[in-house]
Amino acid sequence: MSIRGRALITEKAARIAIVVAVGLLARPGAAAADGPPKPTGDALVPYPPPSPRVIPPPDQSYTYASPQPYPSLPWMLLQLLPSPELVVGQVREANATGRSEVTTKSAFGLRWQITPVVWSWGVNRHVSRWRYLVVDPLARHSGSLEVPLNLEYVFGYVDRFLVRPGVRAYFPLVERGEYLSASIGTSTYAYDDKMRVAYDVGAYVLSGIFGIQATIAPDNGPLTAIGTFRIRYF
Repeated sequence: MSIRGRALITEKAARIAIVVAVGLLARPGAAAADGPPKPTGDALVPYPPPSPRVIPPPDQSYTYASPQPYPSLPWMLLQLLPSPELVVGQVREANATGRSEVTTKSAFGLRWQITPVVWSWGVNRHVSRWRYLVVDPLARHSGSLEVPLNLEYVFGYVDRFLVRPGVRAYFPLVERGEYLSASIGTSTYAYDDKMRVAYDVGAYVLSGIFGIQATIAPDNGPLTAIGTFRIRYF
């Protein structure tokens, strides 16, 4: 082969090498594919490593929700549980000679209480202060004003059913009223076709579940004084 032929072969080989090099460089992703070698190690570790996921900080704000108690069957059954009471009064009776005289008598009675509405000043200011029918003990005994409706039956010499609407205020004494609270109130009722007025004071323990009430009616002899062992749950 002549020198000119060898030169032509060399020139063609150089052109082919240039074309191949230009093609490899022009191929997309070539540089990335030919990047640094994958490190050898744990086969379960992904490569390249995933980008860290950024989690936003938790919401640390506070919200307030008012309690929403509602009448339920257990609550209704508990309202049927009466509070026993002892009534002491004076009645006018005729003696053996026919003359009228005043005697002191006592009788046993039962009392139920319904609370249509309560306004509490002892609960957190961010929640509703109003309660209807179902009243949680904290709302009542931490300080409140209620409009109760007392239903009462007295046996013995009275032997009648009484309805007492009224107003009562509760005041906390120990641990916001959970351990001990007190109340003062007034009520009105009809007796012998006349409207009577009574006044009561009370003390309560165990979030108001148990308590004692003393009711006095100065202008009504048969119901002068009433002592009630109050049992109430909500």
